[in-house]
Amino acid sequence: MKFIRIIPISLNVLFLLACILACGPERPKGVLSDSKMEEVLYDYHKAKALGEKLSPNDKYKATLYYLNIFEKNHTTEAEFDSTLSWYSHNPEAFDRVYQRVIKRISDEKTLLERSIAISGQGGGVTQSGDSVNIWSDVPMFSLTNHPYNNRISFEYQTDANFEEQDTLHFNARFRYFHANNRLVNSNEAAVMALSIRYRNDSIISQMHYIMGDGKHKLTLQSDKNGRIREVYGFIYLPEQNENRMLLVDSISLIRMHAREH
Repeated sequence: MKFIRIIPISLNVLFLLACILACGPERPKGVLSDSKMEEVLYDYHKAKALGEKLSPNDKYKATLYYLNIFEKNHTTEAEFDSTLSWYSHNPEAFDRVYQRVIKRISDEKTLLERSIAISGQGGGVTQSGDSVNIWSDVPMFSLTNHPYNNRISFEYQTDANFEEQDTLHFNARFRYFHANNRLVNSNEAAVMALSIRYRNDSIISQMHYIMGDGKHKLTLQSDKNGRIREVYGFIYLPEQNENRMLLVDSISLIRMHAREH
């Protein structure tokens, strides 16, 4: 009889353990669910993309786009910040959410590119203008310890819209997530790099170590080496001693023409 009574108790215990593992770490009040955070992040990056296309006289609308994110998703900026803080102690959960956001934006971008190709308006040509963002990939990534997910690389062949003495600005915002909020040491710091190759095969490069959170920028100015052949670079997160995730967003690659005096 005792043996018969132990079986349902053991099954109940296993069921409870399975529920705990499936639900993940307990969230305090005021922390958004994964699905809600996914929607907020997705809308955030769409709003940011719209804001970057505004003219200087309309830049005030970017703030309205941003505020509308929280109203649309029935949440607040304070809850968003609290959730980011919670994710900093649970980087695996945040990585899962961001991978879904990246896939949604990538899928949307693919559909847009297909539409452009069908309409005959594509061709891989950059926009003309004195100051243009030529970055064509998604504007954010989450990098982890895994070799398949620890690097962002890019390469752009030049076209007729590039000129001699162009300046390139590679911009990105970084945020490290670690369970213990430990500071990054020099061996663990991410690296961002930007290079210009000229038609005479000469190369100029710049590299920067990301020691802390915030916005970082690399700048290369083309001067007396002639026409640019290609622009390339990367962001790389080296092997970590402990599990750490790096969120990189607000990525842009600005090409600026030299002003005549």
